[in-house]
Amino acid sequence: MKKDNTSLLQSSAQEKDLTELLVLLRQPLSKQHILLIASLVEKRPELLEYVFEIINKNHQKDAMRASWLLSHLWDRSPQLLRPFQHELTELLIQTDSDSVRRNILRILDGMPVNESKMGTLVDLCMKWMLSENHAIAVRCNAMQILYRICQVEPDLSGEVKACILALNDYGSAGFKSRANRIVRQLNALQPD
Repeated sequence: MKKDNTSLLQSSAQEKDLTELLVLLRQPLSKQHILLIASLVEKRPELLEYVFEIINKNHQKDAMRASWLLSHLWDRSPQLLRPFQHELTELLIQTDSDSVRRNILRILDGMPVNESKMGTLVDLCMKWMLSENHAIAVRCNAMQILYRICQVEPDLSGEVKACILALNDYGSAGFKSRANRIVRQLNALQPD
């Protein structure tokens, strides 16, 4: 009986932590507020499990805010997120939110390429980069991930470069700037 009470107490504490994290994320958000939440998660890394759960539940506003929190956590304490590369990649694959995509792509750019998901990432990043239906930040971050994949698989450089060059005439100034930089980097990967 004592063991059952212990698991009930743990379950209750976990629900309380999740609820408190949601309350914090649902308050009017500013950079200062999200940094405060990030410092809380730094002190209590077990809360990361709930951040991922919030993004997975796919309530768009909560997921967006939780992914923004992850982005700031990455800036402050990347070592906390490195063990979650697989989970981040899965979230990226599953999400329908450009906000979540933008933040997760930004984080994944700082990690080694997940070779087990490389084919899926190439397909998705090409799709996002080529589509005008996605935010410029998502398209640029997808382009950056494609470059990172080309560093591991240089044979893809020609195809990625051709796609970027085809888009370069139609992009915004920010897109063109990133595209030109990545084309230069891709040129360095390709043997003459």
